[in-house]
Amino acid sequence: MCFRLLPALLVSLFFSLESSMNLLAKQPDFDDISGWIERQLKYTGNPSLSVAVVKEGEIVFARGFGWADKQKRRKANEHTSYSLASISKPITATGIQLLAQAGKIDVDQPANRYLGKSGIQNPFGEDDEITVRQLLNHTSGLGLHYQFYYHGDEYPVPDRDTTIDHYAIATRQPGTSYYYCNLGYGILDYIITRQSGKSYPEFMQRALFESLGMQNSFAGLPSEKQKNVAVRYDRQGNPLPLYEFDHDGGSAVYASAHDLAQFALLHLEDQFQEVLKPQYIQQMQHPTAEINQNSGYAMGWRVDEGEYRIVSHTGGMPGVSTRLSLVPEQNLAVISLSNCESSLPHQAVKKILSEMLENYPYDHSRLLLPARRVQPPAFQVPDSLAGTWAGTIQTYEGPRKLHLWLGKDGHCRAKLEGQLVTILTDPGFQNGLLTGTISGDLQTSDTSRVKHVLRLRLQLSEDQLVGAVEAVTNMSSQWVQGQKVLPRAYYGLSHYTQLKRASTVGSQQSLLPADNLKGWEIIKQYDFKNHGPIEVKQGILKLGKGSPASGVRIQGEFPRMNYEVELEARRVAGSDFFCGLTFPIHDTYCTLIIGGWGGGVVGLSNIDTMAAVENETTRYLEVEDKRWYKIVLTVSEERIQVWIDNLEFANVKTREHKFDIWWEQEPARPFGLVSWNTGAEFRNIRIKPVHVDLLKDPADQQ
Repeated sequence: MCFRLLPALLVSLFFSLESSMNLLAKQPDFDDISGWIERQLKYTGNPSLSVAVVKEGEIVFARGFGWADKQKRRKANEHTSYSLASISKPITATGIQLLAQAGKIDVDQPANRYLGKSGIQNPFGEDDEITVRQLLNHTSGLGLHYQFYYHGDEYPVPDRDTTIDHYAIATRQPGTSYYYCNLGYGILDYIITRQSGKSYPEFMQRALFESLGMQNSFAGLPSEKQKNVAVRYDRQGNPLPLYEFDHDGGSAVYASAHDLAQFALLHLEDQFQEVLKPQYIQQMQHPTAEINQNSGYAMGWRVDEGEYRIVSHTGGMPGVSTRLSLVPEQNLAVISLSNCESSLPHQAVKKILSEMLENYPYDHSRLLLPARRVQPPAFQVPDSLAGTWAGTIQTYEGPRKLHLWLGKDGHCRAKLEGQLVTILTDPGFQNGLLTGTISGDLQTSDTSRVKHVLRLRLQLSEDQLVGAVEAVTNMSSQWVQGQKVLPRAYYGLSHYTQLKRASTVGSQQSLLPADNLKGWEIIKQYDFKNHGPIEVKQGILKLGKGSPASGVRIQGEFPRMNYEVELEARRVAGSDFFCGLTFPIHDTYCTLIIGGWGGGVVGLSNIDTMAAVENETTRYLEVEDKRWYKIVLTVSEERIQVWIDNLEFANVKTREHKFDIWWEQEPARPFGLVSWNTGAEFRNIRIKPVHVDLLKDPADQQ
């Protein structure tokens, strides 16, 4: 019986082996793929797509579709040069490795060693902590950066030293996290220039493009090459003017699909090993920065681990969308280039890979549909984040003062010095990182080119928020003569920002529930043992006449500084003080007395050990029974101020005095309301943040 099964087993084994071989040798129908691309171009309205496929050391398919130039009716082909956007990065990284192979660069040495008069700055430690490798894998700590300079505008492209001096400032601890950064590659192209003795375009042309036979590839856009370049089109189908960058190594390379296939052959180690040795190729594909659980970034390449290991890069900017994907274990590469912003190049690569690899997922047409907006849940502000934050945004033209008010109720506001208060929109807080967008104008020569919004990326560390405020072109649609116009992208610029928490109060909030004492407790120590009846009814806190004192205090923590309390109070029985408001000032306390010492004294106890009846705040008020008095108390870094019915009763410089309280008031800490031999009532008790300048020199506040 076993012998009878043997032929069946052999057949099963044969088909199993054939299935495994198919994993490596699945052959697509490129005619079908070409038809699919043509249908997608018609469906999307995209001007063109150029595609190439490498398999087993050969270019097995290369073709262009659509129009490289619609106006001149010039068709795209596999040799048409396209703007690559960020596929420039693995090309620049290859240039760095060519210099490393020649012994002119050590990628683990400080980047500043290879720079000139302007170097990278690191507010978190030594400047030389930032290495060339960290620029390559986006862990340098540098933030968002792109600048497009359109021909015909009046803004010249700055030299690289200027850009480095203005923006090469770490906004997070170097080496700790991945954050995509064009500027890092702008610095790398400058390092190539300095270490090779040739301009970046010239070095790349001679050392890489000519060596690989990439005849339609170049950095920048020489005038003699423009006839073969695909025109970049905006989302409305209009040709964009030519534009340049201050980060060429991250964005400025042009190449054809056929040329990128040659580049892929180098990185698949199929050919050109005399140009760059295999160990340098392998280093480029070894991730040294984690993007997420299954993805990392190496040297110019993103590496995704799954059923197939995919080494890839994409590109996207005005008029450009590109993708280059390598599957090294399958000796396979797919390239797709477009001259407009579109999901089609990414979809085309996935389509071809799904035709050539078993079990490779393809999302068919869904990526071509507009994404649906998902309503985020209401922003919950944790205690660690709630409060008033003040500090500066550093710009190359001087600091810009910034205030944030983050309320526990989810109301979040911001204010740049000299500008209006604005809402923090789309706030988020994850893994200690505060994000959101505010309106405001940094008013630098760079950001003044066009309108912008400010995006926050601030890491919480103890009582500081440190990171970046990113000035980004405002891309909101505009209506011009009845037509919808999308603005051009001009810049995304990071500015080192540091804020300190001035107060735990971030928004106005009521301190008293309507019908109970939740969050408060009745004081029962010392002179409060024989307190009167205490209750909250219809939003009014009633303190019955005590013998001698009645009072309540807040349970738990209370803001120590930079807050304003407002309330209404009235005397309903007795003739002594009806409002004894104890409050914190930094690490000490003070008490506001209203109606004391026979019923008329108003003042702060104690200032420089002197009571309310004997210091500079002593005032008199003819208190009327059962009349509501509106009381406002402000406690800030500069002053302690008191108003009663909009008349100022106290104004004391905080730093010039010592504050304390009588021992009788100690049970009312941290914040309490007390009456003495008097019945009192309180209502509308609220607290809110105050504007505070933590940056002012103390000497200026005197």
